[in-house]
Amino acid sequence: MESLNSNSQEREMHQLQQMQDKAKEKCIESFRLLYSHLKVLSIKGGFERACVALFDQDNQTFTESLLLNLDNLEKQLDREEFQETESIGAFRVLMNQFQTFINFRYCFDDFEGAMICKSFLENTRTEIQQFRDTLIQLMESVKKTIDERAQHKRENNRRVNDRVMQSKEGKVESRTALDIGLVVTESNETESERHVSSSRSGKDTHAENA
Repeated sequence: MESLNSNSQEREMHQLQQMQDKAKEKCIESFRLLYSHLKVLSIKGGFERACVALFDQDNQTFTESLLLNLDNLEKQLDREEFQETESIGAFRVLMNQFQTFINFRYCFDDFEGAMICKSFLENTRTEIQQFRDTLIQLMESVKKTIDERAQHKRENNRRVNDRVMQSKEGKVESRTALDIGLVVTESNETESERHVSSSRSGKDTHAENA
């Protein structure tokens, strides 16, 4: 019976590990899509006007920050032991870099606006509004997969803790049963000793009377 329970627990833990592995794969896949989408912005030069207007940073600062933030997020998501706090933190840093761009009110009716749109389209092959909408979708996808990995890890930790508690309770029950057995044995031995002592006492009294 104990062997069957052990096998069942091992299968359950194996299934949980498989779920975590799949969650990691989805997380990495969603990140790579985001990385591919943003990589076009890391090209130095050609974005001087667009960076200041859209991202509120000069081209060099924006490019260096972007590559650093992407690298940090990738390292967190690719870790064997998933860390929820660090992963969400790295994601938020990247998200904050594009907050100005996401919240930007697009109005490029003047000559400067037209030049920004033209420069952006030439370098990314995507219009600003379309690029922004795709960016939001990819960001949401990455956040969703991070949340899923966190949920799987919490579930796994809960199952492990339950197993530890069950193991401790089983040991306590076994120890209690052992103690009870010892008490019963000692009690039986005491009764036996009393019986022997009583028999000897009776024989001694009988001998004295004789």
